[in-house]
Amino acid sequence: MSVSDYPDYIACLDAMRRCHLTFSPSEAQAVAVGLLAGGVGGPDQHWATAMYADLDPDDALAQECRTCLDSLYRATSEAMQGLDFGLQLFLPPGDCEEYRLGMALRDWAQGFLYGFGLVGEKAASARLSQEGREALQDFYEIGNLDVSEESSDEDEQAAIAEIEEYLRVAAMLIHEDMHARQPSGEVSHEIH
Repeated sequence: MSVSDYPDYIACLDAMRRCHLTFSPSEAQAVAVGLLAGGVGGPDQHWATAMYADLDPDDALAQECRTCLDSLYRATSEAMQGLDFGLQLFLPPGDCEEYRLGMALRDWAQGFLYGFGLVGEKAASARLSQEGREALQDFYEIGNLDVSEESSDEDEQAAIAEIEEYLRVAAMLIHEDMHARQPSGEVSHEIH
């Protein structure tokens, strides 16, 4: 699954704004990843409830928005089901002034926690490795970052790239934990 399989980020953002949705395309993708990683029963229905509750089904703008979000959900689902788990975070392009990368990463972490939270704490704690539980705590901390003062210096850009890769790998780890068969003992994984 490549980034080219996802819808255009700016077009998706514009469609969502025209419908007055309060979340970003990055957050929307992360909700899908959280649902799918957690193994929530009926993820398609949970997705529809979370994404489309405020959309008028008879409105043309809402249909455009829904088409974009459906495409994002399908591409994300396919990426997560692939043998290589080729998930790429759905983030704004570097030239998107109105929605910066730091904000998108913060929103991505929050969206993942929302989607994954539908699994339920008891089910998640029974299946997650220690590293998976630590990753969830890191998602929480990243989701609370203050991104109001984002600069463009090289150190900050390197840190943002590291956070992006960490979120991707941590989501894969959590997905693996939640979908692993645990015949006799707890499976342990490390994030490298």
